[in-house]
Amino acid sequence: MKQIKALLTRSHSETERTPESPAVQPTLPTQLEGKEAPAEPPSVLSPTSSDVASRAGKGGGAAPSSFYCPISMELMSDPVMVATGHTYDRVCIERWLKQGNRTCPVTGMRLRHLELTPNFALRNAIGEWAAQNAFPLANRDTRPTSAAAYKWEEDSPFPSNILQGHDEIVWAVEVAGNRLFSASADKTIRVWDIDSRRCMQVLEDHARPVLSLAVSGSKLFSGSYDYTIKVWSLDSLQRVKTLTGHTDAVRALAVADGRLFSGSYDGTIKVWDVDTLQLLTSLTGHTGPVRTLVYSGGHIFSGSYDKTVRVWDTHALTCLATLQGHSGAVRALAASPTRVFSGSDDTTIKVWDSSSLQCLKTLEGHEDNVRVLAVGERYLFSGSWDKTIRVWDVATLECVKILEGHGEAVLALAVGENYLVSGSYDTTVRFWALDTLRCVRKCEGHDDAVRVLAVCQGKVFSGSYDGTIGVW
Repeated sequence: MKQIKALLTRSHSETERTPESPAVQPTLPTQLEGKEAPAEPPSVLSPTSSDVASRAGKGGGAAPSSFYCPISMELMSDPVMVATGHTYDRVCIERWLKQGNRTCPVTGMRLRHLELTPNFALRNAIGEWAAQNAFPLANRDTRPTSAAAYKWEEDSPFPSNILQGHDEIVWAVEVAGNRLFSASADKTIRVWDIDSRRCMQVLEDHARPVLSLAVSGSKLFSGSYDYTIKVWSLDSLQRVKTLTGHTDAVRALAVADGRLFSGSYDGTIKVWDVDTLQLLTSLTGHTGPVRTLVYSGGHIFSGSYDKTVRVWDTHALTCLATLQGHSGAVRALAASPTRVFSGSDDTTIKVWDSSSLQCLKTLEGHEDNVRVLAVGERYLFSGSWDKTIRVWDVATLECVKILEGHGEAVLALAVGENYLVSGSYDTTVRFWALDTLRCVRKCEGHDDAVRVLAVCQGKVFSGSYDGTIGVW
């Protein structure tokens, strides 16, 4: 490979640095294609006369230096931008990434993500110049725009089951058909094809982080810190409507009986008709943020930082009861056909009868906040800041096992056909066999806490604070 002779950046330098940081001087990577970089990099602004001659088309016009890939020094046929804003020919940068590199070849800066964004403006300009100068271009076929869609080499530290794209925390994941939707603090929702693991589209309309997702029929609903709920068509992936009215972040969404329930940090739950998208009513009563919602037995249960669980009739849209007893915020709810379970910062789990709304038992044993709950046919699972998962028999309500292994708080749980899956602040995903209650697999690949999990079609999807999604 020829040595790098030119730089190509976006006209705006904000992709390279923040106002608080000094300008970064481009530096050559120490190694490219197994060859050491020269001690003295060639000029990137003044090509030699031989360079100019080699760049001239049959019409005699020399192509601008920006039309050439900084890696191969050949005319780009499919220019794409990396996270730093630099542009390369796709085939060259793909080869660089597949070798396990995660830095910009020109600057040596670490890439925040591996997304490859087509530079259509430059592509068109190169095409026009080539046509005017009778200069042949390589085949310009359309290719996937995400480097994560490509199979990494076995010895690569970035395996193909880690999907790159989001710039910040993944707050929610939702599966609909053969597509995975991921909501992030970067204000976007990404749509992934589950089979190809390719990002199909990026939904952009929220002004602040996206915190919650729900699917109903042909619609996707997204709740955000911008106080709104966006409604998206699953067919066209276009925004249908923006639902407004909340005065704080929309933290939880649930669909039941043809209605969308949105729980907010403003302490209210708004109810929307799923078909007409009209606001039906606002449910008030909580004196703190609404953190979680779950449906059971014809009722919506809402957990709040005010230490209570409220029960709402989904048809009459009235409050049936306020379930009290916790001495800390209620962060987690889970439901079986006849029972609802609430997990709290007070380290306990309360079991409520879905019909009588009476507390059947308080489950004790955790030594720190109960952060997440999941229920299967035989067991209730509780994940805590004490780094453990407790297993409770749903019939006897006794703790039958304590699952240990995570090195930090357990933040996410999901129950599959044969396994319990857990995600932790220790960056790992663990699989536990439901028959033996033993850990049978530890999955690594995330660089930060695993925040959310979803199980579907025999696959597990994990969303992380590092902005990536794992597929296991």
